[in-house]
Amino acid sequence: MSSEAQMLADQLFDEFLAAQSDADREAIRPAALAAAHNALAEAIASFRAGTAKILEISTKLEDAILKLGSQASRERLEAIAVRLGDLQRQVHDAEGMRTTWENTEEFETNFPDEDMVPASGQHGPIPLGATLDSDLQDRPLSTSRKFEDLADEYIRLFRMARYKDAVSEKAAKGFAEKAIAQRPRYQTVGQPLGIPWWFVAGVHLLESTYNFRTHLHNGDRLTARTFRVPAGRPHSGSPPFTWEFSAEDALRGEGLAGLADWSLARSLYRWEVFNGLGYRSRRIPTPYLWSFSTVYNKGKFVGDGVFSPTAVSQQCGAAVLLKALIDLGAVDVGIEIFTEGAGDNAESDTADAEAAVRDKAPNIDGTISTNTDFKSFFAARLPDIKHFQWHEFLIKGGHHAQNGLNTDPPRDLWPNIIPTARILERFREEVGHPVVITSAYRSPDYNKGLPGAAKNSQHMQFRAVDIKVPGAGTPAQWAAVLKRYRSEKMFEGGIGIYNTFVHVDTRGHNADW
Repeated sequence: MSSEAQMLADQLFDEFLAAQSDADREAIRPAALAAAHNALAEAIASFRAGTAKILEISTKLEDAILKLGSQASRERLEAIAVRLGDLQRQVHDAEGMRTTWENTEEFETNFPDEDMVPASGQHGPIPLGATLDSDLQDRPLSTSRKFEDLADEYIRLFRMARYKDAVSEKAAKGFAEKAIAQRPRYQTVGQPLGIPWWFVAGVHLLESTYNFRTHLHNGDRLTARTFRVPAGRPHSGSPPFTWEFSAEDALRGEGLAGLADWSLARSLYRWEVFNGLGYRSRRIPTPYLWSFSTVYNKGKFVGDGVFSPTAVSQQCGAAVLLKALIDLGAVDVGIEIFTEGAGDNAESDTADAEAAVRDKAPNIDGTISTNTDFKSFFAARLPDIKHFQWHEFLIKGGHHAQNGLNTDPPRDLWPNIIPTARILERFREEVGHPVVITSAYRSPDYNKGLPGAAKNSQHMQFRAVDIKVPGAGTPAQWAAVLKRYRSEKMFEGGIGIYNTFVHVDTRGHNADW
């Protein structure tokens, strides 16, 4: 590859010397000087340096082609640009995410997130910085493929993410600046489809390192239909394709056209689905999003269905590109705010907390769970909880007696309840009265059976509880205490005030209803 790079550098320098006019010479000069002195050939040894150098030269070369007055010079430079684009494709494929011909773990059917969870229409700014509670940072990555299970995780990881180091920050911002420079071209494709320009830029970076001579689908050459997954695209038209025509086909093919909500979590989910959710089963944050950040360390698909736990991606992830674009002031993205709605009413409003306290019942269900594994977990992780018993967090809820659909939370969700339990402990100590948990974990099937329940209820993530304080104050007063804790940065989450109870959760960003 170095010899190919050297040949291109030599050709550019020869073209500069042979220019037929001062104007042509000046048009060629930036590209020729950038490629001269072996800078490109030397940089190929490093993927990061090589891609940055190739992008610099290709940008200058395309500018030169537009400025040249001589048709002969334009044709010669166009031939060099084609070869440079092919070299760029080879460099990208050497380290790119799409290194395989077919991989059932990476390439999966797209998931219609707005059908799963309709857009709320409520948005807020991304809270600054990572959450303060270490228990939230220690949560294992979800293995789910459903947006409703992953939305808050995306927000949490984005807030936790820092540039891996100074070199990664410089590289990410360099890629962001190149995306900004091509913004009109990305808008030409994205705007008619209702897709933000920066989302298109993120796909373009990850699929081909901004190579406009390849398909947006997977980085294959535009001179033929795609041959890697997805193969045979675009279905219509005839090669050679323009980048814009192919890009529209790629975005439509992924079901991205016409979607209404491009808030942070949905955008990150759609980027991850574009590449595939194969990293989820390994609980590894996908490098397609998080490479160049502190969220991602190692692990990468390196061949046809071959995963290496030690390989480290050398590409800049799409989430890190977005972070750089935000840092540069080029993009303003918000978070979508979801509330629990009427589902909590259906579950907790009729719960007889007064009787539970009067009769000294062990909890609102009146029975003690047999889940001794959770009991051991609770004792080991929450020895500071004195006012609540472990089994109070395993209550099944009022509707379970009717339909039997609720279950204990799966083991991987157990850490989620830790910060919520500590909030309740402090709350119980302050109010000085028994606090009754009326709803905690809800299985997906159980949640569906509650009228008006939020499809992505925090109860399904085992990070929410509904509470009543019989004989002491009102829901508004209880919520005021919880909001004070939140303002003191004890937690970040949702607080909902209902007629007879309060909902509190630790979703990682604030919401009130």
